[in-house]
Amino acid sequence: MTVFKGFLTITKRNINMMFLYIAIFLGIAIAAQNLTGDNKSGFKQVSLNIAVIDHDNGELARGLADYLGQYHNLVALPDDPSVIQDRMFYREVYYVATIPKDFETRCLYGEEQLPVTKVPGSSSGYYVDQQINTFLNDVRIMTDSGFSLSDAIADVIEHASDTAEVTLLDKNGFGGERPSHAFMFQFIPYILISILCYCLSSIMIAFYNQDVRRRMLCSAIPARSQNLQLVLGYIVIGLAVFGICLAMPILLYRETFLKDPNLPYYLLNSFFMTLVALALAFLIGTLVRREELISAIVNVVSLGMSFLCGVFVDLDVLNKGVRTFAQFLPVYWYETANNLLANNSSLSRAQTAALYTDYGLQLLFAAAILGVAMVLLRNRQTA
Repeated sequence: MTVFKGFLTITKRNINMMFLYIAIFLGIAIAAQNLTGDNKSGFKQVSLNIAVIDHDNGELARGLADYLGQYHNLVALPDDPSVIQDRMFYREVYYVATIPKDFETRCLYGEEQLPVTKVPGSSSGYYVDQQINTFLNDVRIMTDSGFSLSDAIADVIEHASDTAEVTLLDKNGFGGERPSHAFMFQFIPYILISILCYCLSSIMIAFYNQDVRRRMLCSAIPARSQNLQLVLGYIVIGLAVFGICLAMPILLYRETFLKDPNLPYYLLNSFFMTLVALALAFLIGTLVRREELISAIVNVVSLGMSFLCGVFVDLDVLNKGVRTFAQFLPVYWYETANNLLANNSSLSRAQTAALYTDYGLQLLFAAAILGVAMVLLRNRQTA
């Protein structure tokens, strides 16, 4: 088992890089879960410092000021452009609405827009614009329906604080939310490709060094035994990294993960992704001949697939062109399967068929990548 022992010795040299990638993986997965995992309580209304300069002093103007005061902090400002610009420059105030005389006639029933001053292109400006438009439109609809102006304003202000109750359909057994461990499985392709490609490519370069290769051919160990020991080394390292990736959701989520009815499917999906990562590692190790190039190539491959295939950016956010291109990459089919499992606790016959299609495509990608690597390796050995 001399070749296998050498395989493990080279692996130990890269153990620090393995732990570095694992730490990065854990940080990204937990941060993403904290940012997007809580769908119900993730929204929080923002209150801004705004000013309302009233030149009308009518009932509608006072109603608008009261309406905005329910959402924001009203700040007193003089109608002086230099003062307004100065306060807005230092972000002491974000929005100034100047109500003109005859506000009701000009802005409620007329075509004139309410004069406002806001930070150009800011989201806060559009936010307050939408609230002002909502108030005026609601009042206009009620007065056109026969309500008096005072009753319309009072009713709009009264119901402005009403909140809607949102009930998510429980399609996946987690109250309609994405289970916490699904976020971690979403990022597993990055860690599998990064660790396996970096470590195994380094080993491939070491073993297929011309001098080392000649010594191995002259040794008493048959070539078949050497190749079998190399394959055994690949299997051991692959299973070890695969086990580490599975241990993390078990340690972090325990019963939530272990009681998921889709647990076997998650394991299969991750296992097929491990095979793809092993094939990629073999291909990179066959192509690259200098060890200093491995880190750059592995980062391009792992990060490129992660951004294009839905690891770092959800597939739903990517545009159609990117998703179409990503279908030619194996990680896309892993993420498609992972999203299917995260959103459904029980799979229909059509969903099960789609899941097995995703598995099969990952296996085909792994076989195709391995085939290309074998052809290149044979050409390299005969050259």
